Amino acid sequence: MSSIQLRSFNHGQPMKPDRAPRRRGGTKRDSWRTFHRRLFLVRRLVRGPADAATLIADTRRCFNQSDDVEDIYPAEARAALRHDLAALREEFECVIRLDSEGRYAIEDFGRLALLDLPDEDLEALAFLLSNFSESSLPNAGRVDAVLDRIIALLPAERQRGLPRPARDVRLDYPSPSRSVSPHTLARVRRALGHQRLSFAYRSAYSEGEQVVLHQVDPYALLFRDGHHYLDAYCHDCGDPTIRPRYRLYRVDRIVEDSVRALPTTLPPVPPPRPHYRLRYTLAPAVARQRDVALWFPGSMVHFYPDGSAEICAETSDLWQARQILLRYREHCRVLEPPELVTMIRETTARMAAVYGEETAP
Repeated sequence: MSSIQLRSFNHGQPMKPDRAPRRRGGTKRDSWRTFHRRLFLVRRLVRGPADAATLIADTRRCFNQSDDVEDIYPAEARAALRHDLAALREEFECVIRLDSEGRYAIEDFGRLALLDLPDEDLEALAFLLSNFSESSLPNAGRVDAVLDRIIALLPAERQRGLPRPARDVRLDYPSPSRSVSPHTLARVRRALGHQRLSFAYRSAYSEGEQVVLHQVDPYALLFRDGHHYLDAYCHDCGDPTIRPRYRLYRVDRIVEDSVRALPTTLPPVPPPRPHYRLRYTLAPAVARQRDVALWFPGSMVHFYPDGSAEICAETSDLWQARQILLRYREHCRVLEPPELVTMIRETTARMAAVYGEETAP
């Protein structure tokens, strides 16, 4: 066919070949990537505030799993990030602010309610709120922060039903007159199980403001009767006549800013703990209903026809065993070990002396 025949009759111009219609708004692949990128940004900001560089780096770390994968961000990553945040504000009414340190933070999720819970779970949240808010329980500050994050993800109508006291159970424990220093607690926690510590300690046996330097191998933190305790193996307590042994330290009695991590690492196997066979009886007044508390490891209870009970167990801490069993007052009699029997006799004799004295009006 000649070139003349290829011309149209429209002013003699050559006919243009058909072209595919031009796409607008990007490909389906682009839309998928944008959606997932924005969803990840929300997840990342739930974790906490972050600047633009951190948000971009964390997003790439999540999606760019190999060198040959296409980058989750286009060449102008910061511009794309601004568009993503603007879309979250516009489409979901999220309140995302830039703080004085250049970090983005979500203050309100708007209509982007990522979490909903049944009424039973809301009751559990209310229970946690009523017991951990402004309390001395372990990790109370962290638990409170986690609860705030969970509540922020709930729909507004579900949030409004939350600020109410829990109706079922309330934790009852004494409040300490001196709170534990979070800085001290964090230092002790970091050393648990792997590094020796030294610290100045206010012992109940020291007079006035006198403190004693201790060197210990820390193994666990306990919360008991309103106090945080450090379970540690004491190597040195300033008294050469006292042999190394396991001790419980009240963390609030550790002098703030005195905790030091020493170069000595802990052995792979902790020193052996002392073990005592414990046997005691409970009178019918506390055992008749056969619902006694089993305080000690390996407890085995035998109930007698008269309503009394005998408990056999194990303990590694005679001081703590004495504290527990004295709660039963005259309804408990310790049979063994003999060391504990002696301790309780001495304690009750001192109590009798105190209460036997004439009290001034």
